[in-house]
Amino acid sequence: MKRRTPSAPIEEVTAPAAIERALDVYEQLQPQDLPVRRRARKVVTQRSYGMVDQGERDEHRLTVGGVARLKAIERDAAQDAPKKKRKRKVSLSETK
Repeated sequence: MKRRTPSAPIEEVTAPAAIERALDVYEQLQPQDLPVRRRARKVVTQRSYGMVDQGERDEHRLTVGGVARLKAIERDAAQDAPKKKRKRKVSLSETK
């Protein structure tokens, strides 16, 4: 009889790996400076652990969810820019 070893908790292995992958993908789409990367890490971490809390266990889905959240923030900020009569592009670097 084979005994299965317990897998590492998702919070310690899968979620951190998905967070790193999401940040790598985001950086490849558009290189960012350090403050933006730090805020992006916070956003992706919150999103990923929120998904884990809702039962998600798939690393790929966690990664896609993180990237999608970052892109949604950028998209929302860009849509809000004309309403505020801003002439410059608004990005994740200006969101909190």
